[in-house]
Amino acid sequence: MSSGEGYDITAFATTDKPGQFEEITYKTPPLKEDEVFIKILAGGVCHTDMLFMNKPGVILGHEPVGEIVDLGAGVRGHKKGDIVGWIFLRDACLDCKKCRSGYDSMCPYRVSFPEGNNNGFAHGAVCKAKFIFAIPECFTPREAAPLMCAGLTLFTALHIAQVPPTAHVAIVGIGGLGHLGIQFSRAWGCHVTAISHTPSKKEESLQFGAHEFLCSKDFTPEFIEQAPKFDYILNTVSVNLEWDNYMDLLDSNGSMFMLGIPEGPIQIHKVLPMIAHQKTLRGSVNGSRYVVDLMLEFAARHNIKPTIVDYPMTPEGISKAIKDNEDGSIRYRAVLTPQ
Repeated sequence: MSSGEGYDITAFATTDKPGQFEEITYKTPPLKEDEVFIKILAGGVCHTDMLFMNKPGVILGHEPVGEIVDLGAGVRGHKKGDIVGWIFLRDACLDCKKCRSGYDSMCPYRVSFPEGNNNGFAHGAVCKAKFIFAIPECFTPREAAPLMCAGLTLFTALHIAQVPPTAHVAIVGIGGLGHLGIQFSRAWGCHVTAISHTPSKKEESLQFGAHEFLCSKDFTPEFIEQAPKFDYILNTVSVNLEWDNYMDLLDSNGSMFMLGIPEGPIQIHKVLPMIAHQKTLRGSVNGSRYVVDLMLEFAARHNIKPTIVDYPMTPEGISKAIKDNEDGSIRYRAVLTPQ
């Protein structure tokens, strides 16, 4: 349909059975002047999607890449046929203090996934033009999709921390986030150590660019005492860890970034060493619009690409991708392709 009439969009929504999806069709309003209609070509599956599966009728997906097929009258800088991606952030006021300082991802009035149900497990979507990003030609839509959240998450942490190329960086968890974290950190110029509880991931971690590999199953007090210390630890896993062990792996003035979402509370018992050595535990959220463009440029320059497993964008395909994510069998990022 034309932008004056809106669009009928085929999408895949959650049901009253978490992990199972159903095909639905919904109609969008006509395009506004600052909006574009995108035909989705690929959509990544992220652990964050799983946090919202308990409510039926929700369209998940926040790593979509697609082709612009229609534009509002006021859209500039994009044209029909452009391949673009868009991110967790769907809208922001662009006028509050946080937006004006470049942190629109923290805008108190922002609209973000999964609000609005206009998300990526679908054949199309209507997006604000200010929140879409041109995909470099060196990436296929399948390769670009995981960069819009997983890649951005890792890049943002390195960017906001102003990590120097001389830093020693550890990546905890070699999965969908971690395998990209190794690549970004290595390209940044850092000495990179991969940390995983799965010894079989050593060779792949080294192939992604890690200089060293540590197996967390070896983390005894004696091992920790003798182990190398890090300026930055990027924790990508969404499970509970022995947090004191990882704080002990930080060097003085070191920082541990929480990128995964643990299942329970974070408990750190050794507070005095944190104070004495000025260690930091901090969070990092997906980057602002400016940071997205930097990430895509950096990834293209250094040929940083995810290792992906393809699934059909069907109720059965999405369920299988979710299941494989939950049991950790994917190496390393699930991508859905509309049929």
